[in-house]
Amino acid sequence: MRAVLRRTLLLAALLAGTPLVALVAATPLLAGAFKASIERLPTDQGEPFELVLSLAGRDSLEPPNVTPLAKDFEILDRRKRSRMETVAGQRVEVNEWVLTLVAKHPGRLTIPALSVGGEASAPIDLTIAAGAAIAPPDDEPLSLAVDVQGTPPFFLQSEIPVVVRMFDRVGALEATAGLPEAEGASFSPDGGLKTYSRVFGRQRFRVVELRYVMRPQRTGTVQIPSVALKASIPTSPPGAQEQARTLGRPAMPWLGGGFNAGRKVTVYSNPVEMEISPRPAGVTGWFLPARSVTLRESWSRPPGEAKVGGALVRTLRLEVKGASPGQLPPLAAPEVDGVRQYADEGKPEASSVDGGMGAVVETRVSVVPTRAGTVTLPAISVPWWNVVANRAETATLPAVTLTAAASADGSTARAPASHVAAPAPSPVADGAQGGWSGRDLMAAFIVVVLVVGTVYYSGRRRRPAEAEPRLDSLHPGAIRPVVAGGGRMAGRPALAPLDVEAAARALDAACRSHDAAAAHRAWLVLGRAMGGMGAPAPRTREMAQAVGDLSQYLYAGGAGGWDGSALRKALAAERRAARGRTSAKARGLQPLYPAGPGAT
Repeated sequence: MRAVLRRTLLLAALLAGTPLVALVAATPLLAGAFKASIERLPTDQGEPFELVLSLAGRDSLEPPNVTPLAKDFEILDRRKRSRMETVAGQRVEVNEWVLTLVAKHPGRLTIPALSVGGEASAPIDLTIAAGAAIAPPDDEPLSLAVDVQGTPPFFLQSEIPVVVRMFDRVGALEATAGLPEAEGASFSPDGGLKTYSRVFGRQRFRVVELRYVMRPQRTGTVQIPSVALKASIPTSPPGAQEQARTLGRPAMPWLGGGFNAGRKVTVYSNPVEMEISPRPAGVTGWFLPARSVTLRESWSRPPGEAKVGGALVRTLRLEVKGASPGQLPPLAAPEVDGVRQYADEGKPEASSVDGGMGAVVETRVSVVPTRAGTVTLPAISVPWWNVVANRAETATLPAVTLTAAASADGSTARAPASHVAAPAPSPVADGAQGGWSGRDLMAAFIVVVLVVGTVYYSGRRRRPAEAEPRLDSLHPGAIRPVVAGGGRMAGRPALAPLDVEAAARALDAACRSHDAAAAHRAWLVLGRAMGGMGAPAPRTREMAQAVGDLSQYLYAGGAGGWDGSALRKALAAERRAARGRTSAKARGLQPLYPAGPGAT
């Protein structure tokens, strides 16, 4: 150990001859790195998407050269933002140019390499499907449209993207849209606002998008009623606002007789109907409707290096596009004679999969051979229903054969290395390695000077992160549209703010009535009321078990009725735990090798 430390200090001493500024500039974390990425891949030709060009470590006075995009894409909007990112303990400034693009034609397209400040990004290939063009639903100056994306059939508990778009050609002073709702379905937000300008016909519109994920919870016809939009539009002379935007100027509401002048209007979107299909005939067990499913594995060491008593960590990863975390089945490694397997509890998480919304879960399995010789771990399969091809498919990992070598001392299985206490350092005898020489002290002093100087220099150069740009005034509220006779001005929407207590009472009532679908909806609403984007993370083991049983019943086709007593009892314990502590301490994994009598 002392020899390793000495070599490290000597290496640092050799670096001491480099000036501090040059050393910091040569750090890879602070070097300029220009790259391009797509935040969400478009589903078809008419859907806009955002291309993010990132430059890390420095800024550029000139924007990136985006001229090559004109061949296949139309640039609808462009903006710049900055943020600070922590990488390996260092604060790095990242400058981003965000371009809103739409494909000019379907097919396999390429976002070419773009450049800024002498650096170039890598090209990006994507496939654009043919689709209907996005356009205002009518000729009104302000209109709202609801669009259901995806291709039927839609199944119970599947993920259905819903987009609400406002088309504005008069420069609305303020606008508030309601949440889409449907009897027999739940909705959760999917990202924030997206705003861009686009020309339809000979008129330029400001388009504002809000995205949601709809989860149907009953079969048959499900209707999304009209969504209300309350807005204030300017009363300026005809054409004044359009002329201002044409000249590249901001909206000028004072042209109508006062800065706050405006006419209050309420418009409604088109209602949408869709058919929700039941579980396909012949499908048993866990039902997983999705657009794609990928099952992967990785090993901490090659399986060919297995030894009796030594642990190999096998990581199983399931990636599902078009599904929520609650829909993912548990990953389990079958028991096999000749090995012991210890699996942790993988927690499904929402994630982007192949450019679309999906979910991912990882399970780590410690595989410990208990005897020498050949052992075959059987294949692992995950059945699922392909909603694109409308057929049953299976994602499979092939069988793995281990040839375990006998341990050197002839011992049997032992705990993985991560759970074995490290041996205490043995005392070093006095001698050549026992003391600190003058060269060691000098090297240590140089290292300290370098570290202190680097920290001081970084602190002087550090700048606070710039605030994110303010969002547009159109935002998702809790407004329920009141429609009478299908008229456009049929009543004033009533505010219905999300409330944690009300959501908890709704969940309790659903448990009392033993209504599984209503309990699932109330659980999602409770998550949104608590400030999240979906279902909240359980604090207690009882709540995690109860929610898992609810998902098992909904997704795996549980027989008989659902008993909400366990979830109601767990909800009470969950609320007591939330009130009893100000900060929740994450519960760790159970030990792979439990201590106590009988443990081996």
